[in-house]
Amino acid sequence: MSIYTQHLVTINFRPNQQPEGKRERERERERERERERERERERERERERQDHQPAEDKLARSGACRKSSAKQQCSCSAACEATHGSAELVADYTMIATTQQNMTTDLDLGSSDGPPRNWKGIGIAMVVILAVMSLVILSVVILTPDESHLLLRSHVTMEDLESEEFKVHDPCAVWLNENEVALRTREGHILTFTLSNNLTTTLLDNSSLDLTSSKFQVSADKRFVLLAYNIRPVFSQSFTASYAIYGVANGDLLELSPPDRETTELQYASWGPQGNQLAFVFDGDIYYKASVLSDSLRLTSTDEDQKVLNGLSDWTYEEEVLLTYVAHWWSMDGARLAYLRINNSVTPVMEIPHFLGGLYPSNMIFPYPKAGSSIPSVSLFVVNLYGPAHTLEMLPPDSLRSRENYISMVSWISSTRLAVRWLNRAQNQSVLCVCEATTGACSEKHKMAMDMMQNQRQDLPLFTSDGSVFYTILPAKQGARGEFHHIAGLTVQPAIPSVPPRFLTSGSWDVTLLCALDEKAGKIYFLSTEESRESRHLYSVDLNGAFQRHCISCGLIDGCGFFRAVFSPNRTHFVLYCLGPGIPKVTVHSLKDPSSYVILEDNNLLSAALEDKRLPESLFRTVQADNHDLHLKLTLPQGYEANLLPLLIIVDGTPGSQTVTEEFSLGWPQVLCSTHGVALAWVDGRSGVGRGQKTVAVDPRKLGSLRVKDYLGVVELLMQLPYVDNRRIALFGKALGGYLALKMLAATDNLFQCAAAVAPITDFRLYSAAFSERYLGFPAKEDHAYTTASVLEEVNKLKEENFLIVHGTADARVHFQHSAELLSRLVKVEANYSLQLYPDESHILREPRSVRHFQRTLVNYLQNCLKHSALLDSPEEEEEEDD
Repeated sequence: MSIYTQHLVTINFRPNQQPEGKRERERERERERERERERERERERERERQDHQPAEDKLARSGACRKSSAKQQCSCSAACEATHGSAELVADYTMIATTQQNMTTDLDLGSSDGPPRNWKGIGIAMVVILAVMSLVILSVVILTPDESHLLLRSHVTMEDLESEEFKVHDPCAVWLNENEVALRTREGHILTFTLSNNLTTTLLDNSSLDLTSSKFQVSADKRFVLLAYNIRPVFSQSFTASYAIYGVANGDLLELSPPDRETTELQYASWGPQGNQLAFVFDGDIYYKASVLSDSLRLTSTDEDQKVLNGLSDWTYEEEVLLTYVAHWWSMDGARLAYLRINNSVTPVMEIPHFLGGLYPSNMIFPYPKAGSSIPSVSLFVVNLYGPAHTLEMLPPDSLRSRENYISMVSWISSTRLAVRWLNRAQNQSVLCVCEATTGACSEKHKMAMDMMQNQRQDLPLFTSDGSVFYTILPAKQGARGEFHHIAGLTVQPAIPSVPPRFLTSGSWDVTLLCALDEKAGKIYFLSTEESRESRHLYSVDLNGAFQRHCISCGLIDGCGFFRAVFSPNRTHFVLYCLGPGIPKVTVHSLKDPSSYVILEDNNLLSAALEDKRLPESLFRTVQADNHDLHLKLTLPQGYEANLLPLLIIVDGTPGSQTVTEEFSLGWPQVLCSTHGVALAWVDGRSGVGRGQKTVAVDPRKLGSLRVKDYLGVVELLMQLPYVDNRRIALFGKALGGYLALKMLAATDNLFQCAAAVAPITDFRLYSAAFSERYLGFPAKEDHAYTTASVLEEVNKLKEENFLIVHGTADARVHFQHSAELLSRLVKVEANYSLQLYPDESHILREPRSVRHFQRTLVNYLQNCLKHSALLDSPEEEEEEDD
């Protein structure tokens, strides 16, 4: 039955009637004529069959024509009613029956003296029939959903991912001043965009350079561009590179190198905030140049064995503490430089062999403190750059001075004062201090007990111009939902526990980042989850404490719901990065009228490439498991409702992280979904962003088991969906996600078809001290917690499971040692497993061939695993169904 309204149209068709006597006389006369022209009649019959019979047969088959008596003329009538695209033709015919003989005689068209054929009626009938058919076809085409167009679209393939047009381009937009932004085009040209006149100027034409550079910086006076080339990655963010200075006016290239070295690789280089002053790091020491043409001045001196590092992060600080490679900070006026000195003299080292390229392997040796071992000692210094070099150490607070500690944040408040955050080694106590760069004295301003969520936040506090008040993100009670993170204002006085912070925001949502403070306008700009937990929108709130906030980015750009923002120096404009769910874009806006903006990058090549692709669609759901609301993202192929789909759970167990977001993503999981029809699921457990402290306030020593419980609870709910094949479910995870995937596999019996674990953490005793101790404590005191958390203790439960281990042998984050220990135990129990190694590759695969092979290996493994279920109906079950 059609879903559209149907109308019945009844048409009475009554042929012309003639007296019976007249019809009999005409039949007799016709028989006499037939005897006289027997031969001619045969010929006429043949002509009639050839010329007219097909048309009459066609009309007869269509039901459009009915015949009556001998003298009855053949005519046709039809009606069509098309409503909402559905055409229905109904006819009620009133007819006079005739004999077969009369019909035969009536069909004789050979006699020239007989009654004439009604060609006009036949023609009208044909026109009506064609019109009816055209209306029906047109209605179907117009009102049927455009599924035919979807069918013409192709799937997203691995070949697509390897094409440049399918890659997102980041223009690396940076503010040069209040009116200008520097950016890089897809072709590598460096441009400046001027807001006042909407003009674009070329600073550097990449076609004129004889080097391949992927990183650039423009000097404050715009006279020079610093280019990094021949880049060699070290850890996840750090690298060594050669640096060249490009003169904008004359196009000259000047190699940047330390004294007495013609060319060399540097560990880092950057411009200062004034003119074209710059600093660089070589062999662990900091060098300073007042201008491009001035001599280099060495600011630090360390030992030759590289156990002390100045101005840069070692592995621990880059990956676990500062979360950045850069560990030096310019004062606003360029007169001073603050830097960390990281001393690894007593820190154990890790040796990672590199097998390729020589007769014998070489070793990469670097400090890596594992759980319970010595950690690096850290100091903060400030050096005066104007006049004689003078260096002062900023001393830690008394409570941490004689104990092992970390420095997790450094930020200049003014040209002479810094804000510094210290953490104790257990990372459960935080102290925020303000230090005087001229004296080295530091005073405590805010002390706070840390929880496992809060110590993941590295928020930079925002200070007023006079330094009397600062704003930061702190937990605030929100009724029964517990505590959420909100903006709090505190005065810069010695910490007084009895004086509570003054909160500017409130609600069952989290402030995730402070972007800018504008004292003149009386506002703070920030990102939050207020619109939805999956989104990130830019808001402003008044400093007067009236809780008056305004969403700046809501509905601003079509297809955008997840943003980050970078403000101009005086907070009159901002660059807005749209990260999803649509194609990423970069725009620049004025705060006076944010709705009027200029597009710096729209990724039009990617948009055009995806127009003809059958992209998966994503659904967001909140489900309840174990009395907790858990957030779920499902990515499904087109037309998923009509199919029974295999399911891949993508596991990420990092505490405080969030994977269920509206960010755009295009990678091998989307290929698996689009091409092979595999449903994808991401889950944020109770330790995710936007959950409230009541939800995440769990014993960190049980974090792994609780995450496994969260995931298994969601899997049970997913198995009830009508389009999910609960016999074909697989797991994928990397690092901590790989650890959880193996733990889930061991915790269930035949629930998962297979699992792929990339660089899995198998024993937290072998992992980073900063991470392991944060959640499990010190191994000497928490041996049971470490043993319970280890995957190595559960190899017997993995014996019959189907899983793939993938690891790069030069992984500096999760050492291959983790997989080696696991493989050794798997061999002992004769377990079933698959293994893929990547020689000399790190935690992030670097070689394009390795990346391509890795992606194809995962897709092929998971596709084959999920294509045919080993748990399909057995013959006995089929026989029962037949019965």
